[in-house]
Amino acid sequence: MRAYADLKTAVPIELVDELVKRLPFISEAISGTELLPGSSRVAFDLRPGFESDAEEIARRIVDVAAKLCVNHRPGRSKTLARQDRFPSSFHDDPHPLLEKQRELVAYGRGRYGFGPTLVGLMAAFDARIREKAAELQAPAHTFPSLIGADVLDRCKYFQNFASSLNLVSHLREDHQLIQEFTRTAHWDGEQLTFDRASLSRVECLLSPAVCFHWYAWLSRTDLPAPRVITAIGKCFRYESSNLSGLERLWDFTMREIIFVGAGPYVLENRQTCIDFCVQFLDELGVAYEITSATDPFFADAYAAQAAYQQGFDLKFELLLPLPYSGKKLAVGSINYHQDFFGRSFAISANGAPAHTGCLAFGIERVALAFLAQHGVDRTRWPAAVTSRLPPHA
Repeated sequence: MRAYADLKTAVPIELVDELVKRLPFISEAISGTELLPGSSRVAFDLRPGFESDAEEIARRIVDVAAKLCVNHRPGRSKTLARQDRFPSSFHDDPHPLLEKQRELVAYGRGRYGFGPTLVGLMAAFDARIREKAAELQAPAHTFPSLIGADVLDRCKYFQNFASSLNLVSHLREDHQLIQEFTRTAHWDGEQLTFDRASLSRVECLLSPAVCFHWYAWLSRTDLPAPRVITAIGKCFRYESSNLSGLERLWDFTMREIIFVGAGPYVLENRQTCIDFCVQFLDELGVAYEITSATDPFFADAYAAQAAYQQGFDLKFELLLPLPYSGKKLAVGSINYHQDFFGRSFAISANGAPAHTGCLAFGIERVALAFLAQHGVDRTRWPAAVTSRLPPHA
C-alpha cells in the first residue's frame, strides 16, 4: 500500500539527503520511501498488514521533517577546494563490473568480500595516508572493534546517533537457557529466531569510529605535550535500507590521524590535513570538492547541533562525484571537536581541557569513487596509485 505525508514546508535542497537518510528509520512498517518533486510531499510504501498505521507514520514523517528544517539558514556552506574536471569519460557503475570479475562478492545487506585488486587498491590508498602520518610523526595504534557502552555514553553518542548503533550481546550464563537456545534457534529466512529473554545485558557495542578509543586511552591525563597518532580499524554503522553497495556499508574500514592538545596546535594540524587532502586527491586525479558539512545527528538534535558545527567550521567533507549516479560521495572528513572530548574524558593540555581533531577516510569509499571516475582498467590509473599497489594486486 502506498500512502503520503504532506510536509508543512518544502525541504530545502541542502537538507534533502538528510531527510531521505532518516525516512527508513521512521517505522519498521515502511518498505520504501520517496521524496516527491517539489520536496513537500513524501510517498511511502507499507508492508502488508500495516495499512492501519499510515496516518501515524505520516505524522511522524512530518514531525521529523519539521525538526530537521527548523531554524535552517541557507548559504552556510564553505568550499575550501574544488576540482571539477573528470579524469575520463567512464560513467558506468563499477559494482557489476567488479562482481563479474569476482572482485566483489555480496554476503548480505551492507556486507561484501573483496578480491585482490580491490584489496590492493585500498592498501595503496592507506599507504599514502600512512606516509603523511609518518611525516607528522604519528605512531600507529590499534583498537578493538568492540567499544564499551560507557565510552559512547561519555561521547553523547546515544543521544546524537542512536539509529546507527549496533549493540553486542551474548547468551546469558544460564545452562538451561543455553540448552533451550541450541534446541530452538534457527534461521527463518529473514532472521535468527530464538527467545530473546536468553540475551545478556549490553556492555559493549560495535565501534562506530576509531578516535573514541584514543580519547578513552588518554582519559584523566594531563598531557605534557601534544599527541598525534594514526590508527585503522573496522567501524560499524547500521543504515537500514540506505545500505547500498560500497557507498554505504554496514561495516567499513576507517583510517584516522588524530590530534590532541591545545586549540592552536589542533587548528594548525587541521590546516595541514586540509592541504594534504588537496594534494592526495590531486594525485588520484579525481574530481572533488572539500566543503563544510554536518554530522547526521538524530532528528531531535539536528537543527541546533548542525548550526553549531557550521557556525564554527568544525567539519569539512571530501566529496567525490559518482558519474554513474550523479551523487557526491563523502569519502573522508576533517573534524575539529574543540574541547568536547577533552572535557568528556578529563584530558587536559596546558592546564585546560584539551582540544581534539582528526582526519578520517572511509577506505572502501575512496576505492569506489576512484573506480567510478577512472574505471576498472588499471592501465588507465595514475602512476601515483599503481606505483603503490602491492604485489599480486
